Amino acid sequence: MLGAKTKPRAHEDDGSVVARIANGEDSALSTLYDRYAVLMYTLGMRILRSVQDSEDIVQEVFTQVWTKAGSYQPERGSVYTWLVTMMRKRTIERLRTRGFRATAQQIDVMNPALFGGAGASGPESWVTGTLKQLDLSHQQVLALAYYEGFNQSEIAAKLNIPVGTVKSRMRAALQRMRTLLKEKT
Repeated sequence: MLGAKTKPRAHEDDGSVVARIANGEDSALSTLYDRYAVLMYTLGMRILRSVQDSEDIVQEVFTQVWTKAGSYQPERGSVYTWLVTMMRKRTIERLRTRGFRATAQQIDVMNPALFGGAGASGPESWVTGTLKQLDLSHQQVLALAYYEGFNQSEIAAKLNIPVGTVKSRMRAALQRMRTLLKEKT
């Protein structure tokens, strides 16, 4: 049934779409792409600052979705989280492989516009809205980790704080985000 075409289903949840992708339904991949490509591209641009690299990685992520859809485990997180994790991992790999970290334009992690959305609705706007509600110290560690690709030790060195403080701030920020996002659903 590889490459089979079926009619897209209105208001179908993401998990069902991924299950259809696992069954080889290319229209399901189109559905997921339509839902999340702009978000993935925006994330790529925020990290890489390169149109070509961002477009390439979006394509790589959706190719990976096509080939690995059967390995998606809903109990480990939402489809949205799965996609963002793949995108983030690939963008950071690209940064590290090309040595961009040393020469890349640094993100001003204290800039309130950092967590501004791209005018999208749905999951991205929920996340960016939630990020804006966090303390600046929590926004800062998340920005360094997720937008610049620093690990906890590097964040500690950059901010001149203990690694334990970085871990505490990240844990508190993620717990607060989880709570706020649950309230929105």
